[in-house]
Amino acid sequence: MSATTGRLPEQSDLSRLDEGAAPLRICILAPDRLDEAGVVNLIGRRSELAVQPLNRLTDADVLVVVAAAVTAQLLRQIRALAAGREIPIAAILERFGEVDLLTAVEVGLRGVIWRPQLTATRFSGLLRVVAAGGSELPREMQSRLVRDMAELQRSVLIPRGLTPSGLERREVEVLALIADGLDTAEIAERMQYSERTVKNILSGVMARLGLRNRSHAVAYALRAGVL
Repeated sequence: MSATTGRLPEQSDLSRLDEGAAPLRICILAPDRLDEAGVVNLIGRRSELAVQPLNRLTDADVLVVVAAAVTAQLLRQIRALAAGREIPIAAILERFGEVDLLTAVEVGLRGVIWRPQLTATRFSGLLRVVAAGGSELPREMQSRLVRDMAELQRSVLIPRGLTPSGLERREVEVLALIADGLDTAEIAERMQYSERTVKNILSGVMARLGLRNRSHAVAYALRAGVL
């Protein structure tokens, strides 16, 4: 769908994907059947890409969504089709829409190309990025996501003593002291808690997040960027 004609680029314009790599299994969700046909034509008969019907979405590597905008109804449809599995989504959109961006990301949105900026080369690159677990969002959407995360932390997490990592603030404090080499008694003294309270905090976070031991809990906090 070029800026001038509104059509998808010809499949001959599609850049080569990694030769020898397993084919990407792709499902297409497009309210407009012409849009769906355009994506199929863009992909063409290529060994690197395999288009599957929507009823096989749970086996797919990427869901390609082609729509004017992301809507609440569209997100509900994706949830129903995915049957509880998160499928990475690469979307071709005219605009994002009024739905909550964090909700769209939670459903699986990982990449977006605006219709006027769509080329076959960018499309193939986006598919590889999203299938590999990466993300590629337009700059304005990245800014909106940062603002939404800041608002979520300010209005929801902080008042409840939580962090974006899913750890409570006092859990972060305990894990930080463990990382510094303090034992239970020293942590209790530093935080003015009983040793039993410290142990309960540790056992609670490990049970909730499925962590095996203290070292695993500290590693989780490090990966989450809170230590």
